[in-house]
Amino acid sequence: MNGNGNGNGNGNGRSHRPGGKGLVSAKAQPNGKAHVSGNGRAPVGGPGGATPPNDYAEGVLDARLGRPALDVLEATVVLEAWTGAPAASAMSVAPDLVSSEYRVRDGNINLEASEDREQQSVIAEGLTLVLSIISVAAWATPLSKDYGPHVLAHAIRFALPIAVALQWGLRSRYLGRRGALAIFARDGIAFCALAMLVVELPLALIHRSGPIAATLVAIWVGGTIVSRRGWGLVYACALVAATIALDDGSPANLVLGSLTAFTLIVCVVGVLTRRDSTDERAGSIPRALLATLLGGCIGALLVSDPSLGWGVRGLHPAISLLPSVIGSFWGGYYLWNLYDVIPRGLSGMPLASASSATMRGPAMSIFIGAMARLLGATVVLSAIVMLAGRWTHGSDQTSLFIAFAGVALVSLLIGLLESLALRRAALIAAAAAVAAEFAWYNLATHWGIHWHIAGAALVVGATVGVLFSLPPLIRRLARSGNALATTLWIQ
Repeated sequence: MNGNGNGNGNGNGRSHRPGGKGLVSAKAQPNGKAHVSGNGRAPVGGPGGATPPNDYAEGVLDARLGRPALDVLEATVVLEAWTGAPAASAMSVAPDLVSSEYRVRDGNINLEASEDREQQSVIAEGLTLVLSIISVAAWATPLSKDYGPHVLAHAIRFALPIAVALQWGLRSRYLGRRGALAIFARDGIAFCALAMLVVELPLALIHRSGPIAATLVAIWVGGTIVSRRGWGLVYACALVAATIALDDGSPANLVLGSLTAFTLIVCVVGVLTRRDSTDERAGSIPRALLATLLGGCIGALLVSDPSLGWGVRGLHPAISLLPSVIGSFWGGYYLWNLYDVIPRGLSGMPLASASSATMRGPAMSIFIGAMARLLGATVVLSAIVMLAGRWTHGSDQTSLFIAFAGVALVSLLIGLLESLALRRAALIAAAAAVAAEFAWYNLATHWGIHWHIAGAALVVGATVGVLFSLPPLIRRLARSGNALATTLWIQ
């Protein structure tokens, strides 16, 4: 079970892992000014913020970007943020600092070889996620027979929000970075000890459903690390083997215990074999904690509506979730293009025009394209699942697919808000979505309304989350120059 991952900036000012989690990294103040995250500002170029000398300015660009500037706008913002030079002075120096060698030479998106490998890894993770959901859906019936449907339902209600929260947190601090596992290896022992004491042990102490929930969390979160290592198909094969064993009547405790042990062993081996030396830093702890909280809210949305029937209605919830997961993954993958389309679209554009609001700018075009892919894929795949009802045992009511599509959309929007440094807006949107879902359920229960519409509370919560997420996102993305300067490139 995977939430949308959160991207984080890396050493060269760019960030990775969209998603399904996220996209880009920024450390920006609420007023839109870049936040200095080194040992303080570089000294001002001269008394009263005079124009910095060109050789000094080139050094600042190399230190903060790891490369020459792509355009005048980028160079201006870096000099303003890191040397304290006034805008006019920085702008007068910027044209001499732009390297023509860094300009994109054609109209196609050309990614570096390492980024191409990253995208191939993302595709592999997506295939693994699909196989994982199908396998877990097939577990529902045999696990319900062994543990009882209500025990399994309680276990999933505990495990799913915790697993999604940990996945978002891991992606924010470690897995969303280029040297993901090498960075994670430095903190691996501390992380595992903390997860065991804070998450797994308290879960295991919950009566009856707790040990099952702890097992599911270990399997799902461990699978994220294994997939990041590039061994997603190995993990998927293990899930399929567990499904076959459960269908053959093997004891559930034995199967889940063996799968957990296998997953954790593969995680350890995967991390140990990636202990390369790297000077990349892990994401900040406050940001990772916020991402964890946001992921927990998304997970809570998925389990707070009792009409979904997790653990009670067999494979229906998981199969109904599959189209929206694939759609969300495709939409998040398309958001990678922001890195190339925004600089190319703003190349040669006057500063005033780059910062003016327009719905036709490069950032908005990518955003709209991502939303179209998410919704289009979800609608088409949902229709296919409903038409194939005899193979999916009637999965399921149209309202359930609408509810999960809403969760996929709000998850991507909240992840993008967090990635664009709009963290307060992301937290407000996530909290409002969960609160609306709970309020709808409590009001319906108080008024004696029966649950004839599956996923009604989830639809309400997701709708509120989307309504809170869209305005701040549109305000930021409508001004592509601001998105480039304060979000994509300043770490």
